[in-house]
Amino acid sequence: MIKKITLFVCAILLALAVNINFASAVASFQVSSFSCSPTEVSINSAFSCTATIQNTGDASGTLNTATLYTDASDWLESSNYPQSYGQSVNAGNSISVTFSGLRSTKSGNNGFARIMLDSVTDTYVADNNKKVNVIDVAVTVSNSASSAAMGGTVTSTAEVTAGGDIDVSLSFTSNSGGCSIGSQINPKIISGMNDGSKQSQTFTITQGTSGNCQYTISASATGSGGVATKTDSTPSTITCTNCPTGGSSSSSSGGGGGGSGGGGGVTKTYTVGALTTSQIIELLDGEEASFVIYGENHKLTLKSHTNTSAVIIIESEKQTFTLKPNDEISADLNGDKASDILVKLKEINPTTKKVTIIISPLSQGSAGAGSSEPAKSGTGGTDKLGELLFGGKAKNIIYIIIALVVIAVISGVVYFMERKHRKIRLGEK
Repeated sequence: MIKKITLFVCAILLALAVNINFASAVASFQVSSFSCSPTEVSINSAFSCTATIQNTGDASGTLNTATLYTDASDWLESSNYPQSYGQSVNAGNSISVTFSGLRSTKSGNNGFARIMLDSVTDTYVADNNKKVNVIDVAVTVSNSASSAAMGGTVTSTAEVTAGGDIDVSLSFTSNSGGCSIGSQINPKIISGMNDGSKQSQTFTITQGTSGNCQYTISASATGSGGVATKTDSTPSTITCTNCPTGGSSSSSSGGGGGGSGGGGGVTKTYTVGALTTSQIIELLDGEEASFVIYGENHKLTLKSHTNTSAVIIIESEKQTFTLKPNDEISADLNGDKASDILVKLKEINPTTKKVTIIISPLSQGSAGAGSSEPAKSGTGGTDKLGELLFGGKAKNIIYIIIALVVIAVISGVVYFMERKHRKIRLGEK
């Protein structure tokens, strides 16, 4: 009878141990931080975002896929961006998952809806209002008169439309005809513009003496965080009604601002700045884009194009390439026999005569935030001891050991009780 009771108690204890084992062995993933690089971007430029994901459960588990979703405005090229991981993460440890190749198609302060961790919805990005300032700018020009005599004046009104939160530098450049704006402020600064807002500035232009006044007004936008830049330019012409004909025309500047690809031999240069992510640029023949990579200045020039191909020059190590739409080449900028950038001819627009080019840096660094290796502590053996004492699997082993100890104690008690009863029965005989 005592043996049956003992076996019954042992079975109950083992069942409890097994239940505790399965109940406690649960992995649980959640996002603990999220950031994007760069922190703001120009429209149509690529960027990436990194999420730190922690296993808050008490057992190891495998995260197969993390998927980032845009918010309801669908401001990205795709509505979602899955990123495979597929590795086991110990309880209490964190990993970094990077969503790369994100590209904005709408300006504004745009956000995200959620991150799916396999089939579990995590709304950290929405709850913490994680947003990206996507900037754009457009400038239109209207003149108070289409023509003027030598020395006459015309008022030019430039209207700037903001995309995202930006500050704008609005500049006038005279390309030909000798027209000028005298001592007027140039460039004019417009600060604190918000997405969709509009502001106008005027320039009073004095007609020159060497032909029609051809000029350009450029709006150079910088994001409110001082990271992203975007430039838009509009050319315009004021006809000279009494200028001498047959003479050579001269070119003069109105006191600042960018150059222009039209007339007068003045080259228009777009400033990209540090090339940390892919950038889309649109160029006319003769225009160029300057950029910085590995701390050195370089430039890309559109020499010429047809409807089917374009000739591109890349410097400092001067190289000339002929590309067709969707062709791409890698270029060594410093002669070290290692490719530094990737250049892709995206499209040629026969209507606007503009060629769209994508330039991207080629990474040669080691694994960073996007590495697939789980985050590790620098304490070495201390982590292993912690896992042994407090990890999910260790807890299960402890529960089983406790159950076995209890069983051993009960078995010992039963053994000594039976031995005592046996002695009593032998004494009675």
